[in-house]
Amino acid sequence: MSKSEVIFHLPGAFNFFPGIRDLGLLYQQQPHYFREGVKIGSVHGSPFCIWNGGRFTNNFMTKQHLEVVCKEMERVNIPIRFTFTNCLLEEHHVYDAWGNTILKEFSNGCNEILCNSEILENYIRNKYGDKYQYISSTTKRFTSKNKQNEELKKDYSLVVLDYDFNKNFKYLETIENKEKCEILCNPVCKPKCSRRLEHYKAVSYCQLENTTSDFSCEECTKPFWQVQQNKNFISIDDIYNIYVPMGFSNFKLEGRNTSAFDWVEIIVYYLIKDEYHLEIRDFLQKALLGSE
Repeated sequence: MSKSEVIFHLPGAFNFFPGIRDLGLLYQQQPHYFREGVKIGSVHGSPFCIWNGGRFTNNFMTKQHLEVVCKEMERVNIPIRFTFTNCLLEEHHVYDAWGNTILKEFSNGCNEILCNSEILENYIRNKYGDKYQYISSTTKRFTSKNKQNEELKKDYSLVVLDYDFNKNFKYLETIENKEKCEILCNPVCKPKCSRRLEHYKAVSYCQLENTTSDFSCEECTKPFWQVQQNKNFISIDDIYNIYVPMGFSNFKLEGRNTSAFDWVEIIVYYLIKDEYHLEIRDFLQKALLGSE
């Protein structure tokens, strides 16, 4: 296996906060549990906010709770990447009071914004500048290689590739700035799904209106063991033996809206050495149970 750095961007910043916090402490204090070269680059998610996208969340939090999360994530030195990728935002939505409260609370120079809407991205860049890092979201759904390449030339610290490219090695090899690429390893969505943009729009509408959707997709409820059967799934061995030697180092893990059981399985599978799986599975389950 390569000794190159393998940077994981994890799900569950708010949904699974106790587990993320304790995982961060474990990483600081006992790094021998983790696979070779592993680094926790960020953790993505959002409390309830009309700007949220990709996956619906009604995880309401108080300002006091936000303060706790911000302080604890600073302590474990893990940036929070806000999933502010609602694709239906209009100009007036950027003045949402709660969204601006979140931005102000976390504007310590450590955190990140996942971008889809130019309206919101421009607003945050103009107001906060380098207080945040900006990452281009896979929810933009760039299926064209040319459009994906153009996105990589823009002012983003990272670009999350559309996961239809996951196994397109001929294309991946041609990417010049691989250091800016982030590859989503465990998408629940099947390859080349024709309804993906429709799904993102449905989630965006529900987030704006705080309502449920009549959009249904059985793919979204698949457990991790079934996700591993997808053709666009990237295994831990693939990461070390194929993608890292190609020059890629940033890997995103999906799962902020999955079950607590599956979240633990995803983290253990990708980050933890095989001989410690049972021990760290128990450790993370207790961290989550202790929060209930």
